[in-house]
Amino acid sequence: MPQPSSRPLGIFLIALFKLIKGALFVSLAVIVLKLLDKDIADLFMVLITKLHIDAENRFVQDIFMRLDLIDNRLLKEISASAFFMAGMFFTEGAGLLFQRRWAEYMAVFETGLFIPFELYEMVWHGTVTKVILLGINIAVVVYLVVLLVRKSSEKPAARSGQEKRPSAEKTGA
Repeated sequence: MPQPSSRPLGIFLIALFKLIKGALFVSLAVIVLKLLDKDIADLFMVLITKLHIDAENRFVQDIFMRLDLIDNRLLKEISASAFFMAGMFFTEGAGLLFQRRWAEYMAVFETGLFIPFELYEMVWHGTVTKVILLGINIAVVVYLVVLLVRKSSEKPAARSGQEKRPSAEKTGA
């Protein structure tokens, strides 16, 4: 295993971020599972009352109507998806911490996959936060691609210096 000091700080920070996202997705999955067999609209009404929000507000009413569409099947699907995403982030984060090349490719693919969706969302519903997050994701992808290109260009040079030479026994010398 490579020494921790040889790991680039950027890779460590990306790995830490992925692991934190994994933990958040596990938390989300567990919370959603706790909502099984519960009246979500009633729980939302309790929250609205505690926060002193007008329950007759049209936005609150819209949320109430949408909450009626949520059933146990949907909650199980959301929870399973969250557990899957947690597994992906934990795998990616651990792979990056242990400096596995496949994890760097996985991070490029996974992070880059969402950039078109983020661009679309930013065009139609742009906020400063979305611009910042998009910038961070683009920076992560560019950083990882540059790192991968550097590593792949170093490999042939390292191999040429370590060419196998015939041993003295085989050549008869």
